[in-house]
Parts: sequence; C-alpha cells; structure tokens
Amino acid sequence: MRTCEFNSSIQAIIWMELFILEVRMLVHFARAAILFIMTVLLMRIMGKRQVAQLQPYELVLAILLADLAAAPMQDSGIPLLYGIVPMLALVCLHTAITLCCMKSERLRRIIDGQSYSVIRGGKLDNSTLDKLGFSISDLLEELRTAGYARMEDINEVILETSGKLSVFEHENLEPVTCADMSIEKKPRGVPLPLILSGQLQRQNLTKMNVSEAWLTAKLTKAGAPGVRSIALCSLDAAGTLVIFQKGNTAAPSVYETRENA
Repeated sequence: MRTCEFNSSIQAIIWMELFILEVRMLVHFARAAILFIMTVLLMRIMGKRQVAQLQPYELVLAILLADLAAAPMQDSGIPLLYGIVPMLALVCLHTAITLCCMKSERLRRIIDGQSYSVIRGGKLDNSTLDKLGFSISDLLEELRTAGYARMEDINEVILETSGKLSVFEHENLEPVTCADMSIEKKPRGVPLPLILSGQLQRQNLTKMNVSEAWLTAKLTKAGAPGVRSIALCSLDAAGTLVIFQKGNTAAPSVYETRENA
C-alpha cells in the first residue's frame, strides 16, 4: 500500500515538474515574441533603411537595440521592462537627433559627416583618399562593383556619407537619350500589380482607375479562367496590361491599349 502511495507521489511530482517546465517554455516564447515585435516596431519608427545606408550613429543604435532585446530574452530573471524602457529611450534619442540634424546643417555634418569628391574632372584626389583611409584598390573595387571597369571613363566620384559611391561618367560617354534625338516618348510610369499570386490588389485598381469588371473582361480575353489562375497582372500609366498565368510557360499576354474602365 505504501509502495503504491509512494509511486503515485513520484508520478505527481514528475507531472508537476513537466507542467512547470512547459509553463517556463511558454513564458520564454512569450517574452521572445514580445521583444521581437517591440524591436520590429521600433525599427519601423526609425525609418526604412538598408544596413549599408545607415549612418554611424544609426548603426550603433541598431546594435544596442539588438543587445537590449537579447538580454531579457535569454534570462527570464530580467524583467521585460529592463529591456523595453532603454529601447524606447534610444529610439526617442534617435528621433531627437534626427530632428536636430534636419534643423542644423552644422550638427548634421558633425554627426553624419559629409560627402567627399575622390575624383574631380577625371583627376584622382589622393589627399582626400588618404584622409578617408580609402585605398586606390578599394576605389577600383567599388567602381567595378558599380559597373565601371575603366577609371579613365570617370569624370567624378563622390563618396557619400552612407559609404556608397556616386559615379558620373564623362559627358561624351553617356548613352544617347530620346531627348538628345528630339524624340518625344510617351511616359509609361511604373506598372502596378493588379493581381499578385492569385490575389486581387483592389487598392491598385483604384489607383489605376479601372474596375474589377474591366479586369475580368481582359482576363477572359487572355483565356484565363479567373483571378486565382493569374501569377501576375500589371498595368502601367500608358495602358499596357501584362498577364502572366500560373503554370503557363508561354509568353505573357500583353495589351497596349485599354478601354475606359
């Protein structure tokens, strides 16, 4: 009898420990989810930029935000507020610095730095390269990455505050444009997707001033059974409608004109 009671007690203890373990895992999951969502929201508040476009203080801020979020995530003994409050403080500081930089050009140059011309009029500025710690090998590599193999074709190169290079060729090497040949070209604009992966983009229908009935008629003309059969359907400002059907390896259906929606 006592053996049965002892076994029952052991089982109860084991089940209790498993329950506590599951609760702790759920707590860790919840804390991680909260910190992840908080970090994403704060990064959205800071604005959309690629890592390569971040200013030095913004890169430092992103690293600090990640570190502050990681500490409470790894140690459940650290209250969430100990991570969230400093993160909010850093984002407020970032907002204040950004606003101050917008109002003060001097402060912006101090914090963000300034742009430098490393090639002027086709001549290499070695003193500026030495000042920036930018070797000629680094410059050649960046020019090749930008699609320029010959330095003699370059008229001016500016090293921007983001660390990227703005490259300008000699005027006589620039490609001929329609304006150079006095050819008037009808503006086409950027095509907007009306259907993406079988999903109707109603907001883009409104922007392009077309109706669902008009689009359905075009799909029927292209031989598509319905919206769900379309991988991509786009429309530009010139009225060019392009339809790609799912699972269809043939060329897309293209309509250069459109009727009134």
